[in-house]
Amino acid sequence: MRGMRFDRPASCLVWLLAVTAAAGFVEPATGTAADEAENRPAAPAVSIAVRLPITGNRDTQVKAAILRQLERLKSRGGERGVLVLQFDSSDEEGPVASDFGRSLELARFLSDGRLAGIKTVAFLPEGARGHAVLVALACEEIVMPPDAVLGPANTDEPTVDDAMRAAYMQVAARRKTVPPAVALALLDPAAKVVRASTDDGEQFVEQKDLAALRDRLAVLDVEELGPLPLALTGRRGRELGIVRLLARTPAEVARSLGVDEQSLAVDPSLEGGWQGVQVVLAGPITADAVARTRSRIDEALAGGANFICLRIDSPGGAPAQSIVLATWLAALDPARVRTVAWVPREARADAALVALACDELVMTPTALLGGEGAATVDERQADALAVAWREGVAKKRGRSWSLPVALVKPGMTVRRAVQAATGRVEYFGDEELLPREDRDTWQMGADVGIGPIQLTGRLAESLGLAMHVVDGPDGLAKVYGLTGEMAVLEPGWADRLLDALASPGVAWLLLLIGGAGLYIELHTPGFGLGGFVSMVAFIVYFWSQYLHGTSGWLEVMLFLAGLFCLVAEIFVLPGFGVLGLGGGLLVIASLVLASQSFVLPANDYQIRQLQWSLLGILAAAIGVAVIGVLVRRWLPRAPVLRNVLLEPPAADDELDAEHLEELLGLEGTTTSRLAPAGKARVGGRVHDVATRGELIEPGVAIRVVEVRSGRVLVRPLDDGSPADGRAAR
Repeated sequence: MRGMRFDRPASCLVWLLAVTAAAGFVEPATGTAADEAENRPAAPAVSIAVRLPITGNRDTQVKAAILRQLERLKSRGGERGVLVLQFDSSDEEGPVASDFGRSLELARFLSDGRLAGIKTVAFLPEGARGHAVLVALACEEIVMPPDAVLGPANTDEPTVDDAMRAAYMQVAARRKTVPPAVALALLDPAAKVVRASTDDGEQFVEQKDLAALRDRLAVLDVEELGPLPLALTGRRGRELGIVRLLARTPAEVARSLGVDEQSLAVDPSLEGGWQGVQVVLAGPITADAVARTRSRIDEALAGGANFICLRIDSPGGAPAQSIVLATWLAALDPARVRTVAWVPREARADAALVALACDELVMTPTALLGGEGAATVDERQADALAVAWREGVAKKRGRSWSLPVALVKPGMTVRRAVQAATGRVEYFGDEELLPREDRDTWQMGADVGIGPIQLTGRLAESLGLAMHVVDGPDGLAKVYGLTGEMAVLEPGWADRLLDALASPGVAWLLLLIGGAGLYIELHTPGFGLGGFVSMVAFIVYFWSQYLHGTSGWLEVMLFLAGLFCLVAEIFVLPGFGVLGLGGGLLVIASLVLASQSFVLPANDYQIRQLQWSLLGILAAAIGVAVIGVLVRRWLPRAPVLRNVLLEPPAADDELDAEHLEELLGLEGTTTSRLAPAGKARVGGRVHDVATRGELIEPGVAIRVVEVRSGRVLVRPLDDGSPADGRAAR
C-alpha cells in the first residue's frame, strides 16, 4: 500500500488480522441496501423530511415534528425505534445555503438525551452540502446512493472560523458517526487530515497529531485525505466507514433497517397536520379529464394542501392519457404532498394505472381495480404501455412493475415470488424477472392471474397494492387521522351539470323528451312547441355526451342523416320503406354510439355497456309510444294546449283506406292549417291530407289531386291549375 511503514517485525501479522476483522464488520464497496436485509422484527419507524436549505424556522419545524413522534418511537421489546431524516434538496438550487446557526441547533437537538434509545438515520437521496452536512453528522447512521455526494460543508462560506471548527468536531465527537478529523476535513480547506492504519484499526487524525498517534500505536499505513474540503461520494464514504449503507430509495432503506416500507413514506402532516383536499376523477378518462384533474391538483397545492385524495370512479377509456396522468402524479414530491387514490366503486382498465401511481391506494372491499374497461388494448399498445409505466412510474416509486401492468395488458402472466434470504414477496412477470441479476434468489410460486387481471379491494390489499380497505369516506378519514370536512375540488356548476346530463338516467330522459317532442311535431301544423322541445333535448343530449368524451361529429352526422331520411320517407317518397328503415337505423346507431366510448364491443365490459345502451333506447322508445297515446287523447282537449296537437278524427269521420280512391278530384275545405299536412273536409268527412309543400290556411277551398299509398294530396282551388278528376259532390 502507498506510504506503508512497518515499525515492528510482527506488525505484518497484526495488520493482516486487523484487516480481516474489519472486513467482517465493514461492508464491501459494492454492497447495496438490499444486501443488508435481515429477518428482523419490525421496529417502530418514522420518516420526516428535512427540507434544504435549513433557513428560517425549518429547524424548529423538524424538531417539533420529532417531538410529536417520541412516544411512537419508544423502545418496544428491545427494538429501538428508527427515525429517518430524509434530506430534500429540491429547494436548494439557488444561492441560499443552510444557515450555520439553524443547522447547529438542529444537530445539537439530534444528539440530545431526549432522543436516547432512538436510532437516528440521515438518508441523503441527493447528498448534502453546506451546513446541512452538520445535521447529517449528528445522526447515528448515514445512508445515501453510491453516486450522491456529501460535502463540502463550507459552501458559500469562504471563511471558516474557530467556532465552526469547534462545532463540527464537537457534534462528531458526541455522535461518533464520523471521526472529528473527517468532520473537520468536510468543512475546512486548510485542514490536513490523514487516514492511518494501525494495529488497533483505522484512525483518522489531523496530520499534526500523527506523531502522537505513532507514540501510542503501531502505524502501518498513512493516507492523506483530499482534496479539501472533502466531497465524498456514497461509495467513497462507505469505503471510509462513514456511510453505513448504500441505498437509492426509501424501500431499500426500510428493508436494510428491518422496518416496514410504508412506515418510511414521508408524512407531510408531521410538520403541521394534514391539509386535505379531495379531487374527483369520474367517468371515462379523456385528455380533457386529465387536464382538469391536473389543474385542480395544482390549485390545491398552491393553496397549501399536503394531502391530495384523488377519488376515482372510472371505467378507463384512454390508456395513453392515463399514463400521462400517472407519470405526472408519480413525479410529485412526496416530501411535500401525500397522494392517496380513493376508489369507492371502480377504477377499471387504464384507470387502475392512475390509482396505482399515487403514493397509496384505498378501496372499499367490493371496489374493482383493473380488468376490462371502456378501452381495448392491442399488443402494440400493451408493449408501449409497459415501457411507459416501467420507465415513468415504477422507477420513481421503486416498485415492481409487472402486477400494475398486468391489470391492463392482455395475456400477461404474473406469479408470486419469494426471496429466500429475506422473505421479501414480490409479483413478477417473465419480462421483469429474467433481466434481473438476482433472479436466481427468487423462488417462484403460483400464478396471480393472466392479464387483464381484475382485483377487488380485499384481493388488492392481500397483494400489497391497496394500503387500506375501508367501508366509506369515514373510514378513509379515520385511517389517515383527517379531522373536519375535507375540501372537495369538484367541477364547477357547469361541469356538475354536464356530469348530471351525461348520467344514464338523465340521458335516457332526454331521449324520451326528444322523441315525444318529435312525435308531437309530426302531428302539429307548422313548426311548433313539439319541434322546439325535441330540438333542445337532442342538442343537450349530444352536447353532454360530447363533453363527457363519448360522442363526436360522427354521431351528430348520423343522427341528422337519419332524420333527413325519415322526413323524406314521410313527405317526399311515402310508402317505399327503404329510406324510413335506413333512417331509423341511423338514428338508433347515433344514439347508441353517443352513449359509449367504443364503436364495436371487444370485451365483456363493452358488451354489457352496449346492452345498457340498447336497453335505454328501448325504454325511451316505449316511453314515447305511451306518451303518444296519452297526448292524442288528452292534449287536444286541454284548455291551453288544445292547438298544439291536431284533434284526431271522430269514429264516424274515419274512412277506410280502400275508399280513399273515391276522393280523387273532389273538392273540399281545409279545417286546419296545412303545413304541409293537416285536416280537410272532403265529401262530407274530415280526412288527413297534405300538400306538395304549399302552406294553406284553414277555410281555404281545395281539390284532391292525388291519392297514393293511403295519403291524400290536395291543392288550393285558386292556384289556376286544371282539375284532375271529378267535380266535388
